[in-house]
Amino acid sequence: MKHAVVTGASSGLGFESAKALAALGYKVTMLARREERLVKAADRVRMANPDVEIQEVVLDVSNLDSVREFAKSIDSVDLLMNNAGLMGPDFKLSIEGIESQMATNHIGHFLLTALLWQKLDSANGRVVSLSSVVHRRGNIKTASIDEIRGADESGYNRWQRYADTKLACLYFARELDVRARLAGSKVQSIAAHPGWAVTGLQENFPHTFDRFAQSAKTGARSQIRAATDASLRGGEFVGPRWELWGDPKLLRGSTRSRNLEISAALWQTSEELTGVKFLA
Repeated sequence: MKHAVVTGASSGLGFESAKALAALGYKVTMLARREERLVKAADRVRMANPDVEIQEVVLDVSNLDSVREFAKSIDSVDLLMNNAGLMGPDFKLSIEGIESQMATNHIGHFLLTALLWQKLDSANGRVVSLSSVVHRRGNIKTASIDEIRGADESGYNRWQRYADTKLACLYFARELDVRARLAGSKVQSIAAHPGWAVTGLQENFPHTFDRFAQSAKTGARSQIRAATDASLRGGEFVGPRWELWGDPKLLRGSTRSRNLEISAALWQTSEELTGVKFLA
């Protein structure tokens, strides 16, 4: 039985992905920060899939020590879905002094992927990283330590920072694909985005036009395809046909997202912020 690890699995895209993977026969480990919501979500997946093993683990991916402890508990993994995210919160630093959106959306997932890499590699596994249509507004200039850490509250723009983190997720997916190939690994790195979908991320920012958005179940189709489509070979970016809506298709993403110099610089910065050397 294949084993999938899904972050941010207690609601929205992560929950819909965990449910779909369980229906396909995957053993699923569901990770999320809020215990009560996570337990209820895991119980719903179990009820729908009584013959599949479902495990729930409380984990805040922005807490790097917690990520390290969790990674030690995993014996094998075939699919890692880096789904957890924050969108537009008030300024806050993680325990390690990294702005919370970047710590959650990218840095914690970088560390989790690095620590599970040998297990993914031995399984010829797949890593799915969640970007967003707003990666097009991302503007990571140098990917320096200071820029990625984002510890200066005076320069904090919550929406620009969110866009930057989603550009970082796409950079990570693409750089991981390049480095895995150079290392001779058969692990596939694929990026996805849901388009315009109402998920738990919007709960603090309801909008009049949300009624025109896709449901979380519909939005999750892109990352589920990225996780399960056997025709994908690594390096792809899957999202809605018409960017905000539509059936999943392969996308190119923004011109900026294909900047190999910045993606390599982001990788080095991520190594320094997490203290891991990964496919160096």
